[in-house]
Amino acid sequence: MKILKYILFAGIIIVLWITEPLWFKRSYDTTASPTDTFVTKQDKERKKLLKAQAAELKALEDKFGPKPSAAYGSRVPPALHDYWMKTLKYPDSLDEVICKPITPGTRGWQTVCRYRVKNDSGRLELRQDTYIIKDGVIIR
Repeated sequence: MKILKYILFAGIIIVLWITEPLWFKRSYDTTASPTDTFVTKQDKERKKLLKAQAAELKALEDKFGPKPSAAYGSRVPPALHDYWMKTLKYPDSLDEVICKPITPGTRGWQTVCRYRVKNDSGRLELRQDTYIIKDGVIIR
């Protein structure tokens, strides 16, 4: 009989423990968890930052013309490639061209390119030049 009392008592305790959320009315706000509020706050900051960057890009494009596109691997703008084809003495010798990403400068869109080109003696020489692009035209 004693064991039956302990089993009954343990059963009552377990039932009370399981049903505790039903008879203790707590105010849980399930619509906004801390993670949701953090993500929402981060999303608002990201949108504000993107809006500021878009406004800055628009101002730069009004000042210097549209930002030039660049080739995927070498990051050479098409206007710069055309410039090299017109101005280099041996344009077919252009080799190992890589440019830094295009950034805004004081006079226009700026990029620094490193390339190898044939010189007058027929040997390849390494060059590194800074080019400025304004309204799609190279300004050296």
